Amino acid sequence: MDTESDDIAVERPVLATAVVAAVATVAYVGVQLVLDGTVAPAETASFVLIFTLVYVAGARYLRERSAE
Repeated sequence: MDTESDDIAVERPVLATAVVAAVATVAYVGVQLVLDGTVAPAETASFVLIFTLVYVAGARYLRERSAE
């Protein structure tokens, strides 16, 4: 089942990765503000990097697996 988001991930992987990173940043900063009231930039950057790498690798793996 192809969706519009699948097309973006295939046709524009850099844009899709940037969107994932932006959403992860906003979500993590929101969680930090709610829980601590402050934002830790290094912690946020490491979370966003790890989350984005895992998300993109997982999406690529699932896309390749479904193509088989």
